[in-house]
Amino acid sequence: MTVALDEYRALLDEVFDDEVRSWVDEAEVSEHFPRKLLERLGAAGVFAQKWGEEKKPDVAKLFALGYALGRQGSAGISVGVSLHDSAISVLRRFGSRSQTLSRVAEAAIRGDAVLCLAASESSGGSDLQIVETTVRTGDDGLHVVGRKKFVSLSPIADYILVVARSVDQDAGDADGPDPTHGNVALVLVPTAQVVVEPPYRKASAGPLDTAAVVIDTVVPADYLIARAGTGLAAVSWGLAHERLSIAAQVASSCDTVIAVTLARMQERSQFGKTLFEHQALRLRVADLQARVDMLRYALDGIAAGGKMNLRAAAAMKVTAARLGEEVVSECMHLFGGSGFLTDETPLARWWRDMKLARVGGGTDEVLWELVAASMRPDVAGYRRFAGTIT
Repeated sequence: MTVALDEYRALLDEVFDDEVRSWVDEAEVSEHFPRKLLERLGAAGVFAQKWGEEKKPDVAKLFALGYALGRQGSAGISVGVSLHDSAISVLRRFGSRSQTLSRVAEAAIRGDAVLCLAASESSGGSDLQIVETTVRTGDDGLHVVGRKKFVSLSPIADYILVVARSVDQDAGDADGPDPTHGNVALVLVPTAQVVVEPPYRKASAGPLDTAAVVIDTVVPADYLIARAGTGLAAVSWGLAHERLSIAAQVASSCDTVIAVTLARMQERSQFGKTLFEHQALRLRVADLQARVDMLRYALDGIAAGGKMNLRAAAAMKVTAARLGEEVVSECMHLFGGSGFLTDETPLARWWRDMKLARVGGGTDEVLWELVAASMRPDVAGYRRFAGTIT
């Protein structure tokens, strides 16, 4: 069922209630992701009303969900939900030809199944073209073997979307995949068939259960999401979805942090004035708010266009992440010593959480390369003015 954007926002306001906020608080203490949150979002129709019958996301609703997640004040929770939803986006677009993959996608939309993505490895990090995990076609199905280092949500997931390198003998044939894509494929693997190692202890985003996964299994042939040579395109689609969500989460988080800081500035007095009455401090926060407003306007423009653009997703995510890190750092500074007291304020946790935005979903440098690759020089314009260059 398709609903209007205002109705969807109202649904989000209703779903993210005091009970969910209590789950978020509990997750920050336990450092484990609450599967019941995804189950609740699914049962309430948060994913169903976002996707409708479409294979591609409604970008405005993607941002609406991102804003709602950012207001929860927990990167581990917000990123976990967006990772699950990004995996849905891959299955929705690339798995529709398979009844099995379609059923898994619908189960994830209902909250009956949890999805995650296994991409990066110790050897390559963000360079997915050199992954060492392999997939080979056999008489009994697809043989998937390898070890993935950073697989968030794997401790609670039912299925993992695994990025692997095809080693089939015909993978390099003339009619086969483009060799520049490294024969990368994407395959669905049930978590029950892999070994999920104990979750890592992390500097931030505690609730985002992240662990290494060891894979040595066989899955049916129709678990193949993207054949060799097209896997990067499928993963890139899911990453673009995730990056736009992260940008929205950061914008919303920044608004929350600034609002909390403003309240502190109005209540805290020094040298006979509130902090807000000190012009230097007031204008510093105004500068931050102005740039966060511009980020939101940019996201609104993308939503109005209605399309997911890989370059725009990369650009928005890296820009938002860098701005978010500056916002939280400055606000923590304005809190003074109290900002460092984790029993008094969440500023230190938010500060650590925001750093994840510059790494998760692609580092700054990877995203800038994506932007650079799609830039086009104005050769004719340069030549017109070249005569003036000495």
